Amino acid sequence: MNEHTQDAARSALELRSRELFEGSVEGLDMRVRSRLTQARHAALDAAAAARRRPWFFQMRVWTPAAGVTAAVLLGTALWFGSPAGNHAMTAADQSSLEDLDMVASTDEGSGDAMEMLQNDLDFYDFADKAANSGPAA
Repeated sequence: MNEHTQDAARSALELRSRELFEGSVEGLDMRVRSRLTQARHAALDAAAAARRRPWFFQMRVWTPAAGVTAAVLLGTALWFGSPAGNHAMTAADQSSLEDLDMVASTDEGSGDAMEMLQNDLDFYDFADKAANSGPAA
């Protein structure tokens, strides 16, 4: 109920304010009304001009420029800072890779390298005993 009385009071205040405003406007002569309208338009134009910025300060110009600049910097960093450019393959590196390839490859019949080690357990046991035994007396 309290809100209803506040709304009614506000509505009455608004109606009374509007009546007083319209009465004061009707009491003005046309020359004063014209000058007030011109002053209002001049103030609106000045406010709009203050908000306007030159084209090079607008966001729609700088956003694509920032994107292009970031892409150029990223491309340059990737081009000159890539590990492929710093590590050229020499002949020694090439032969090392071939040796590694030969060690890693096995014959078709011999199977896996771990399997090959497990087949010779007796030999490794003999070698271990021979290495740990003292000199023959």
